[in-house]
Amino acid sequence: MQEEIASTSRQLSRRDVLRAGGALAVGGVLGGCATATRINPAVPPAARIIQDPAQVATTPASAGAAMPLQPRDKPTYVAEARDPVAYSRADALFWNDIMMEHSGFFVMLMPGAELAAERREAEQFERTFAELLRQSSGIARDNYVAFNRKCISEARRLGEWKKRMQQRQASAQIHSLVWPLFFEHTAREADRYAARLEQYNRGSIELDRREVVEFWGTTMGEHSGFIAHLLDPNERLLIDQASKLERAFLRQGLRDVPGDEVMKAAREVLDFKTIGEKGIRNGHIKSIIHPSLAAHVRREAVRFIDELQRT
Repeated sequence: MQEEIASTSRQLSRRDVLRAGGALAVGGVLGGCATATRINPAVPPAARIIQDPAQVATTPASAGAAMPLQPRDKPTYVAEARDPVAYSRADALFWNDIMMEHSGFFVMLMPGAELAAERREAEQFERTFAELLRQSSGIARDNYVAFNRKCISEARRLGEWKKRMQQRQASAQIHSLVWPLFFEHTAREADRYAARLEQYNRGSIELDRREVVEFWGTTMGEHSGFIAHLLDPNERLLIDQASKLERAFLRQGLRDVPGDEVMKAAREVLDFKTIGEKGIRNGHIKSIIHPSLAAHVRREAVRFIDELQRT
């Protein structure tokens, strides 16, 4: 991870920044660390130097908004107003894209003739959500309830398929490259998407802080575990950082942590992901993480922060 970080006084590589902070770590304990998650304290300042504003910004989902094709260009859409129409449009643009990408990841991770049938099913889901994503820009007050029902049906259907695949993978009925936990993780997201749309159709847009923290905290923790296992074994420092994030979000738990500390933790995981996305895209971080997956998990961290701010 040798990309240079711009500095007013000198050039310093991101790897050097991380190593400098890592020198403070002995046996996984950071003395005097000010971070909420106990990750390397150099990560947040390094991320603020190298991240693009678009990586961490949200975009109001105005009428007619559409999703670009390239993962690096995709905005993180959020509601532009406090009403069910605005929330429906934002969630449709964000989550239909996420569901489409999940299906595309499954296609990548189900190679060979043995998995041809399952791969075709994933490809069909990818096409279904691509079409729903295309239609999402047309959400308006006179059609949002009906469109939400269509998205709910497809999200539930995809969620059930993911759960079946999880069971088959876990019981060795299929041998794909998808972890059972990844099937479970993505099924939880499909279920949550459908549940939120059902809420909008009842006229409610409120977010429950405890649910937001539990859902997104689990999501961020599992992302961090996925990253740790997809990095090249030689990326020891980054694996250590990812593992610290995983422990902070999953083992410690955040539901009863004061609000400021939860927000700090959310921003730290976003900082880590923005560094990771850039390094993966330009080849300075060795991994088997596809750039589209790096962008995918980074946008979800941006969404986490937005929902926290709305609770």
